[in-house]
Amino acid sequence: MSVGHIIKFYREKEGMTQSQLGDGICTATHVSKIENGKTDYSLEIIQLFSQKLQIDLQKESEKFEEIEKTLHSFNEALILNKIKQVESYRRILNNIPYLLSTKYAYFYQLVMLRYWFVKEEKKEIDALLGSLDKVEAWMNPYEKNFLLHMKGWHLIRYSSKKDDHYEAIAIFNKIQIAYYPNEEFYYHLALAYQYVGRQVMAYMYAEKALKYYKEINNYADAIKAESLLLLHISEDPYIDVKPMYNRLIYACELINDNDKKGMLLNNLGNTLLRRKEYNEAYQYLKESIRLCNKKGKVYIHRLFNYILVAVEGHLSSKKTLRKNIIEGQKIALELEEDVFIHLFKLLEYKLEDEQDKYQLYLAEKAFPYFKEHQHFALMKSSLKELVEMNQMNSSPQLTSELLEEAVQLI
Repeated sequence: MSVGHIIKFYREKEGMTQSQLGDGICTATHVSKIENGKTDYSLEIIQLFSQKLQIDLQKESEKFEEIEKTLHSFNEALILNKIKQVESYRRILNNIPYLLSTKYAYFYQLVMLRYWFVKEEKKEIDALLGSLDKVEAWMNPYEKNFLLHMKGWHLIRYSSKKDDHYEAIAIFNKIQIAYYPNEEFYYHLALAYQYVGRQVMAYMYAEKALKYYKEINNYADAIKAESLLLLHISEDPYIDVKPMYNRLIYACELINDNDKKGMLLNNLGNTLLRRKEYNEAYQYLKESIRLCNKKGKVYIHRLFNYILVAVEGHLSSKKTLRKNIIEGQKIALELEEDVFIHLFKLLEYKLEDEQDKYQLYLAEKAFPYFKEHQHFALMKSSLKELVEMNQMNSSPQLTSELLEEAVQLI
């Protein structure tokens, strides 16, 4: 049947009718039966078709029979972060021009969707998600659950809105392990719960993800799951988390993974910043920036944290910090990251010790933006700041409406 499928693809590609392909070889009816897998055929006919279509049908048939195995290997390599193997499998599949007209078309597109997630190509992701969403009804159970995973992942990767994170949770909870035994989605579910402030659920699913990653020997992603668990442990100010972080940082060094090392340094730096251990926090955040490509959202996020600790700990000159803030504002404008435009403006006022301007901007500009775009963590921290300022100086900036919100969130 695979040979018939291949013959039909290349015949149509060449613009031939069944009669034209069969001319001098067999009847058009016989060509039709071969293409539809309804009759046997001789090796001689296949050789004659090969010559007419200018392909090697035997080799093409062998490639066809390997498609499913190659697709699963491609997907597994993506899950295990084996980048060299990923690119090798992608090249193999790219050399099968009729792949999208086979029964493996949806599976192939889903694996490619995952590939674009790894490559962080949002345009490709959005386009594929849109087309796959239209054909979900025709997918098999494994493919439907695969698509659910990708939909949920998309919501937590590219949206900061709390409503979208709740939607992601609902999507992830529809996944049926019996059909889709990729428990990696537990990590993404843990992240979604983390983003909406459901700490217990986030911790539970992070533990499930860690167990799965260890079972499949995926040490790189096991580090991610452990780092998520550490975020929760770090909430207790009496627990010394530095040895735990340093163990994971050393593990990153062993596998030469600077991306995750930078993430851990940033998380540890933020933890120490919250604990007002400014000098150590400054060193960790400085190192996290060094390991980061100086563009994109990751860099601007780490730059903000680095400047914040330097401002609050008085660890750098105002001249240097002004320069850093201008750099951050420039990148935020280039990336159209409005949330960081607000954050860097607040940093500017904080650096110059302009408390009235800081509070006014926080109450009238920043907080309304955080609320409108559902930046839950920033809403919570902003309201906490406004309440503390109000208690200190009875500022009129904190309206009764804001106070009511503060009671609900803090």
